[in-house]
Amino acid sequence: MLDRSIKEKIPSYVHVLFDTLAAAGHRGYLVGGSLRDLLRGVAPHDYDMTTDASPDEMLEIFADFRVIPTGLKHGTLTVLSEGHPIEITTHRCDGEYLDARRPESVTFTRRLADDLARRDFTVNAMAWNEQEGLVDLFGGREDLQSGIIRAVGDPATRFSEDALRILRAFRFSAQLDFEIEPGTLAAARERREGLARISVERIFGELTRLLEAPAASRGLSALLDADCGELVFFDCLPDRGAIKAIEGLAPDAALRLSLLLLHESPLRLHALAKRWHASNAFCDALAGVVEAAREPLPATLYHARRFVVRYWPCWERALALRAAFGEQVEEAFVLSRTVVRDKTAVELRRLAVNGRELQDALGIRPECTGELLARLQDLVWQKPERNKKSVLLGLAVELCREHPTFLKYKE
Repeated sequence: MLDRSIKEKIPSYVHVLFDTLAAAGHRGYLVGGSLRDLLRGVAPHDYDMTTDASPDEMLEIFADFRVIPTGLKHGTLTVLSEGHPIEITTHRCDGEYLDARRPESVTFTRRLADDLARRDFTVNAMAWNEQEGLVDLFGGREDLQSGIIRAVGDPATRFSEDALRILRAFRFSAQLDFEIEPGTLAAARERREGLARISVERIFGELTRLLEAPAASRGLSALLDADCGELVFFDCLPDRGAIKAIEGLAPDAALRLSLLLLHESPLRLHALAKRWHASNAFCDALAGVVEAAREPLPATLYHARRFVVRYWPCWERALALRAAFGEQVEEAFVLSRTVVRDKTAVELRRLAVNGRELQDALGIRPECTGELLARLQDLVWQKPERNKKSVLLGLAVELCREHPTFLKYKE
């Protein structure tokens, strides 16, 4: 894309902010992922700007806008322009990094070059405005055209400052389908121990975005090549032989992880997800998909009902996982979707009789109620038309004759 065409791609609500800064004697620049995407010919999801105006000056300049002090201490405001939130940050220099994550101090500067020099990768260290055009001090545009992720300046220094940048390198490689420059990859390996000081939530966040990216296998391979596996996956390392196959699956982090970690037990996977501080739903999904993927494929409507109820809501992911390994799962999909559609995959809560009713009507022992309900559920899976209260009570009587221990002892 030619520089002059960038202006045409930027929406009016962003130009309003450029004009507002210029009217106050300051300059704003488009930076970061928004500029990178525009140069790639991709519509940005959002827009970020940097400016030579100080935070206090910005508050005055944008007094007529709704402003959210997102990170005022670090020079960042979110300005709503025509209803669109745009982060604007004062040019800054970072102080010393002591925790491998954040600078101890931030110094505001009027120099754009100082601000660009502190950024992570060359493709993210460019700036643009209409007056100056593209400002590219570190070869970011060339790397963008060549498909390369390269650290700004000395990569070992960049990763020592903020170890999360190591994972960001792998994630950008996956999202953009770019190669990591050898020196940058070597520095990631050299400085990988810094990841031990990064919160598990941030590690999991980057891993999730990597796994859901179009070229996930590329980013994941780079992560393992840099010997970062144990710092991200701990004691559940991915199967390298399965990496290429993940792109044949939907961009679903739990599904793709289940493929990579299929050799692990569901219990260990649940523990791994807990260690990442993932949501309960994610923990259950990861373990559930692997467990369901080891079940025999349902070959009848009855077995499909059992399968769907037992592994709800993981059953579709499990079948997709097996398809990725070349199994013929079309019939199992058809059967399972049929019982979902016709609502014959009856859960316990949808039985026409409940435990209290069984206890009151038949004198069922409370500790036996669950087993009796499970037997009735199985009978309904065999013949869904049985799911009527009168029918189920009759079937319960018959089951109690076969299993008299279900009944309370008569006085």
